[in-house]
Amino acid sequence: MELVQRVLNYLHERRERNIRGEINCIPSPFNGFRSEFVGIEKERYYIVTGNQKSAKSQFVSFMFLFHPLIYAFENPDKLRVKIFYAPLEESPDQAIMRFIRFLLFKYSNQKIRIDPQLLESTIEKKALPQEILDLLGTSPYKDLLEFYETHVEFVTEKNPTGIYKRGVKYALEHGTREQQEITIKDEFGQDTKVKQFKNYTPNDPEEYVIFILDHCGLLGLESGMDLRGTIKKMSNYFMELRDYYKYIPVMVQQQSVENQSLDAFKLTRIRPTPSGLADCKDTRYDCSVMLGLSNPYAMEVKNFLGYDITKLKDSQRFFEVMLARFGAMNSIKGLYFDGAVSYFDELPKPDDTPFLERIYKYINSLKSYEHKEPQKSTLFLTWSKLMKKSQGKLKKIS
Repeated sequence: MELVQRVLNYLHERRERNIRGEINCIPSPFNGFRSEFVGIEKERYYIVTGNQKSAKSQFVSFMFLFHPLIYAFENPDKLRVKIFYAPLEESPDQAIMRFIRFLLFKYSNQKIRIDPQLLESTIEKKALPQEILDLLGTSPYKDLLEFYETHVEFVTEKNPTGIYKRGVKYALEHGTREQQEITIKDEFGQDTKVKQFKNYTPNDPEEYVIFILDHCGLLGLESGMDLRGTIKKMSNYFMELRDYYKYIPVMVQQQSVENQSLDAFKLTRIRPTPSGLADCKDTRYDCSVMLGLSNPYAMEVKNFLGYDITKLKDSQRFFEVMLARFGAMNSIKGLYFDGAVSYFDELPKPDDTPFLERIYKYINSLKSYEHKEPQKSTLFLTWSKLMKKSQGKLKKIS
């Protein structure tokens, strides 16, 4: 009964935590999709996949970087976060600028929408307004940027072993690992004693440690291995970080070229598949949850799951739970997407014509922030006002 009692104790403690108002996961930002994707859980290894132009990196930033950071910042009594980020496609400076654009949008009540060119004053005679830089020196922007720098650690190692060692180093510095001696047979059939992992206890049981790799196809090769073997080794390490140290590994993995071919286009097979993973398909057996992103607009699809893509244009993505060991799977949800600020939100049901018409109007009105007439030239209708006008509708989405 020892095993049964341990499980019962675990269930009892989780229930009591819930009743006390404590959390057992970082809740999903998509309220209407929580029965399918409850949120970010400890001891879960996530893979995010999709074709090119599906906004995988922006979604991972939104879901596994921005959302946990802001949730921890706003709820310091409930959790702490530590995020290791290996952005193999961009520099740390670019990653922080993406966060700045998101913060400006979110905490201005969606009034300040800065695109990358304006933020970096790239276009001739169109410099970033000084008032934006001044604003970033005030609360809550300044506080959140400091929180970001304190709680996000950029991983410069490129190969799986280096990345894995970084994760283990942090675990040993912030917790206690127990090992036990076991006897095994060596290659000569002789008994030999080796140390084996037994248990790990973190110093802070309310800390969520997230380890993001974006993306695995850009990993540096392990000695003597090709890319497939390298990715598999990284996946094995991620399983160990999950199972031994209760980490939350997140791997971005492309879909294969074949899944984006002309034949796939003709058959309108635009949704990612576990068998379509590029470079190493074995990772699908390792992960706890596989999340997929689709962009029908990139494949010139006019209608998808009842939505008019010709009106939503590139301001949509379809988010699905492709695989899940511990919950619902094969569930899909339409999302509004703003690539300039890496922002995602739920779309209404496809038959909610009045709400969708307001979204089309909003999409057509989008402009970057301008200094002279911020209220008139920013947006015809801010996203926050749009949500208020349709208050309660998204909560009803099943």
